[in-house]
Amino acid sequence: MLTCLLAVLAALLLPVGAAQAAPVAEDCVGVTEGRYAGTFTTAGQTRCLELPSPQGARIAALTSLGGAGVTVGVEVVDRNGTAQCTAGVLSRGGCALTGAAPFRALVRADNGTATGPYGVHFVRTDVLQKDCRVLPAGNFADDEAAVELWTGDGVFSHCLTIPADAHSTAELLRIRYGVPDDTKLFPRYAMSLVDTDGNGPPSCYDHPAQGQQLRTDGLTSCSFTAGKAYTVLLQGQDEVRKHTVVRRDVTSTAKGCAASAATAIGAPATTGTSGKVGTLRCHRFTTAAATDRLHINPRDVHDGTNVLVMDNNGGIACHQRTWACNTTGSTGYQVVTQVPENFYLPASYGIDAWRIATAAGPAPECTRVASVAYGYGPLTGTLDGQRTGVCAVLPSVSGDQFRLLSTSTATDGSPGPQPALYDNAGRNLCTVTSSSSSWYDCQGVDQGLLVLSLQDWSHHSVYRAELTCTNAPCGSENVSVGTVTPDTAQSGTVATLTVQGTALGMSTTVKLTGGPAPLTATTVSVSDDAKTLKATVDLRSAPAGHWGITVNALNQDYPRGTLTVTPPPAPGLGTYKPIAPTRLMDTREGLGVPKAKVGAAGTVTLQVAGTAGIPSTGVTAVVLNVTATEPTAGSFVSVFPTGTVRSAASNLNFTAGQTIPNLVVVPVVNGKVSFYNHAGSVHLIADVAGYYTTDGSGSSYQPIAPTRLMDTREGLGVPKAKVGAAGTVTLQVAGTAGIPSTGVTAVVLNVTATEPTAGSFVSVFPTGTVRSAASNLNFTAGQTIPNLVVVPVVNGKVSFYNHAGSVHLIADV
Repeated sequence: MLTCLLAVLAALLLPVGAAQAAPVAEDCVGVTEGRYAGTFTTAGQTRCLELPSPQGARIAALTSLGGAGVTVGVEVVDRNGTAQCTAGVLSRGGCALTGAAPFRALVRADNGTATGPYGVHFVRTDVLQKDCRVLPAGNFADDEAAVELWTGDGVFSHCLTIPADAHSTAELLRIRYGVPDDTKLFPRYAMSLVDTDGNGPPSCYDHPAQGQQLRTDGLTSCSFTAGKAYTVLLQGQDEVRKHTVVRRDVTSTAKGCAASAATAIGAPATTGTSGKVGTLRCHRFTTAAATDRLHINPRDVHDGTNVLVMDNNGGIACHQRTWACNTTGSTGYQVVTQVPENFYLPASYGIDAWRIATAAGPAPECTRVASVAYGYGPLTGTLDGQRTGVCAVLPSVSGDQFRLLSTSTATDGSPGPQPALYDNAGRNLCTVTSSSSSWYDCQGVDQGLLVLSLQDWSHHSVYRAELTCTNAPCGSENVSVGTVTPDTAQSGTVATLTVQGTALGMSTTVKLTGGPAPLTATTVSVSDDAKTLKATVDLRSAPAGHWGITVNALNQDYPRGTLTVTPPPAPGLGTYKPIAPTRLMDTREGLGVPKAKVGAAGTVTLQVAGTAGIPSTGVTAVVLNVTATEPTAGSFVSVFPTGTVRSAASNLNFTAGQTIPNLVVVPVVNGKVSFYNHAGSVHLIADVAGYYTTDGSGSSYQPIAPTRLMDTREGLGVPKAKVGAAGTVTLQVAGTAGIPSTGVTAVVLNVTATEPTAGSFVSVFPTGTVRSAASNLNFTAGQTIPNLVVVPVVNGKVSFYNHAGSVHLIADV
């Protein structure tokens, strides 16, 4: 028969002895139920007390655990001397009288030589006793329902009743023990519960707080059966002591339990005030499904708040603790908080109640990491009251080993975050490996959940955290090396090599052999999925020829073909070849480069050779109209040859929200040009107008004195009128202002838009050709803006198209 015991330092079970033969009936003293006081007059006496209890009854015999009088042991026999119950069963109220009445209690001193007064308290436990006070149900909002029980002056025990219709199916009992000023007697007490139908006591569990050497404030949770009444037995000492007992419902119907929904990981904590030492508070957290897993963690400046967590039915989800617990199986949890004695009392506390997983897997707000082949991170950021944690789902597998470094980067003394790597059962597989609590060893599992949270005693953290795989590669992929591109590069440049494979890392290296001395590329980036590696190799002094490529990953060499290094470019750009304006790049649509804004200090690279009529070889430079739009901050853009060191020169300068174009002539290296953005983020557009080549097939440039050829405000070159929406005007350029009438392939114009009635763009294109989507000028209503344009000439003319509203146009050659 299970029993709930609030014990101090020991099991507190009374001595158990074998039953003795009963004395003759006339040696017995008849007693009633309740307290009996007797005296041992000589050493070694056995007193026989004849009980009024009938056959089939169940009784308790409670004795003093110390203090005044003689401590005794009791056993019960029937009239024939047949043993019925030992002292241990009697103290717990479970003695069933099955023999022949009358029944007799045999009382002996624990110390065989002791004489003097003693006492025994007999209680019927198969029926509720009117002499036992009712223990009412309490409310977490107050302690008004508490019952005070005193011992001393011959009183060493008490009984309480819990009526059948006055309890829930799970309750939390709290007993507070008043420690006396004197120290002559070490305090002892025990509490038992028993039901009235004899089917056994309720299932109870004690919840001792850390460091409690003396149970002055004990919590016990018990499961009750609906419709059953219960008796509570308190066994103490015959000394002046106070015991305060209260019970509270801890199921989903708990009174005084403030309810709120579980939150996403990192959401602000639910807060409460601590009250006094020992004060109980209750918070109920709900979630959508019983398959959800919650992370419940108390936090305060002293790390003194203990939590005890119950599910909807009052079952124990987490035993009393000051650190985080993970629980599942219920749609609601009652979190009981307390600051026990010997803990520092904070004024307030917070409780994180995060939904870290559902039946579908880890919480959706957690970053899905593509690869942990070599680890994850570094992660940097700030945690505070509004952002209390961050999380990531790792594609790890069982057997992975990680070393995690979690440090503070703050100067105010705030700590680094508390890391945890949870498996699907909610177990934290990270353990501290250093006294500074910065290094952790973490075991890998299938799909681990990494959580960084505020330390239990901290409200702020500026951090850096990095997870390193110590048995690389971690995860399910092994190292493989596929292609290395490009297969040609130009001497005199810094070439970027791209390696495709799996489980590639920053420690992976690319080496070139076959020249005067081997060259080692510098690994500059690895994609999140560890399948694409980029490395730069300095070819500025490398001779032309064929160089062997070898990729080394985790000390394994992978030969991967050759890189042909071509001779350096001839000096000068050569001659110019105009082409019909064509859009090559638009980050808004993913044309030519990925669909995304270019971020701060970000670079995108555009392939120009071999596109839009540009030859795949022999191109020395391209003429691009570059437009910046939707910038989030004031910044500048530099356009430079791919593979070369970018200078401080800028091609576009803009303010936040501004759309602005500019014409750029940029050398081409390895068929590509690159675009760098300094600050904020911005969309970039590039329209090609022509290219330079050294094969002699292009045109040379013939400058003339700048001359105005067109002004729609005055009717110069074209009719006097604004160019309307979707309107086009055509300008004769050959044979005017010193331009030859024949042999002209293109003109260089400074085109200005003024007095526009709406935001729009202007395209300048060869007359008689199909206009492309390329733009040369972008403007807003009322804006005056110029841009340089290089446009092919067909039949001696060029045309100007306006997209929206109406605008005056000016062109100077």
